[in-house]
Amino acid sequence: MKRSRLHQYARFVALSTLLLVISGAAVISSRDQPRQAILQIVHLALGIIDTLLIAGLSIWLLRSAQAWLRRAGWTILAVVIVDAALGHRAGGPVAGTLHACLAAVLFAAIAAISLRTSPSWQCDPELVQDYGRPSLRFLSGAAAFLVAVQVGFGAGFRHSVVGVLPHLLGALVVALFIVIVGAFVTTQFPKHKSLRSIAVAFMTITAIQVFLGLAAFLMRLMNMAATLAFLGISVAHVATGSLTFAASVMLAMEIRRSVLPRAVMSGGAV
Repeated sequence: MKRSRLHQYARFVALSTLLLVISGAAVISSRDQPRQAILQIVHLALGIIDTLLIAGLSIWLLRSAQAWLRRAGWTILAVVIVDAALGHRAGGPVAGTLHACLAAVLFAAIAAISLRTSPSWQCDPELVQDYGRPSLRFLSGAAAFLVAVQVGFGAGFRHSVVGVLPHLLGALVVALFIVIVGAFVTTQFPKHKSLRSIAVAFMTITAIQVFLGLAAFLMRLMNMAATLAFLGISVAHVATGSLTFAASVMLAMEIRRSVLPRAVMSGGAV
């Protein structure tokens, strides 16, 4: 099916929001003050542009006939207003942490809108039965929650609110859980195109995220935090963190759309 203009615009706004996340990560990760000042200006400019784009997307969504899209429009509008207000107070560690967390939430929400308005969602889903335990709905929801917590730990560490240990331990737990969820999806439904593609992308992005996180941690230990190489790896780590969170939300959405609970598929039998 042909992509709608709303879907194309949502994808563009998602890209703009990801660039905003990247620029924010560059500001907090830079150890060179002149470079940091330039990055701060770039981040501010991208923030203004992205806020206007999100406002436009919200207005478009509020005119939609679908209640879910109208609620999504109000949600992203509220989040971007709060996030922009926190951005003006991002000099404080707590405000900076919340600002970074809301940026990741905003990107995930816009990615979800992009999925919901995609051509594949305009067709009837390919329904399959969930025969595993725990259910895929539970596992995918838990994965999204754990990734959100891990993103929060990462933002807290970058802003010196928490130490590195919760983020390191969380990375191991979350990565293992994501592998389990991805394995459940790909083994149960190896021929389901949409489920398999999102699950594989979810696991792949997570693997890259863990590798970049370990590289950044080792570079800190080797006193390389002031180098451009560390800046690039740290920014890429934050970007893939937001992508991981968005992928977890999109997988949970696709599972709720395409995978019927055991009781539903079997006519009420457990």
